[in-house]
Formats: sequence, structure tokens, C-alpha cells
Amino acid sequence: MALSAKKLQEVMKEKRRRDKLPPRPVVVEPLSLTLKPRELSKITERCSNVLLAIESTLVQSARELPLVDDLVVKQALTSLIRLEATTEEPITSVVSQLVAKRATLQVSDEDWSTSLRAICTSVVQHSKSNAGSFSYLTHARAFLIKARSL
Repeated sequence: MALSAKKLQEVMKEKRRRDKLPPRPVVVEPLSLTLKPRELSKITERCSNVLLAIESTLVQSARELPLVDDLVVKQALTSLIRLEATTEEPITSVVSQLVAKRATLQVSDEDWSTSLRAICTSVVQHSKSNAGSFSYLTHARAFLIKARSL
């Protein structure tokens, strides 16, 4: 079906108008904090020692610092995953302990980031992620005790 001359002229005028507009900014989606079940099982098989190291560091941080709860853990993981700086004291302390732990492990940047996302998935699943909640930390502590007894 052919366009009439008048309609074609309107379409071309609209196209020229759109061509003059500045380009739309590219929106970069932030990296997801959680993993899909398939990704989670892959990283669990490939990097179980890294996951245990991260969880033991988080549990140790909670023992040493009374202000560390599930919300602080999630914020620290978010900061590391998205490579964002933070200035809040309990969060920076947890982040620095995780960075120190990473220095002792031989793991690629990709596996480290994916492992952090796996732990963040666990935090989201086992916690309400609000201030004063210790559901995830309690779960992680029990998991570590069970893992060490095997």
C-alpha cells in the first residue's frame, strides 16, 4: 500500500526532526546483586572455598563489631559488587575485612564478584535486610559450624 504524497512528506518531515534531536543517553543497568539458581549452583561448585571464606569473614565481622547486622552486611556486599565507595563506619569496616580476605585468596576478579553476588543472594533469601535483623548471620554461623564438622 503506497503512501500519498502528502503523507510521505509528513513522514519525511518527522524523520528529519528526529534526526536533529540529540542522541538518547545510554542507561547502564547496575550489576544485579543476586544470582539466578543456575548461576548460583555453578559458582557454588566452582568456588566453594571462596564462598566459605566470605561467609566466615562476615560472621567474624559481626562478632567483632556489635553494629554489624544483616543490613550492614548487605550494604557492604552491595558496595563491593558495584564498586561504590561508602563512608559509614560499620560498612567500611566490613568492606575492608572482605578486601583483606580477598588478598589472601587466589581468585579471579570475575569469580570474586560472582561469589559476592552469591553471598548477597543468600542474605536476601535468609533475611529481611533491615536494621537489627540477624537472620542471615545466624544462618551463616550455623552453616559454617556444619561445614567445619564435615
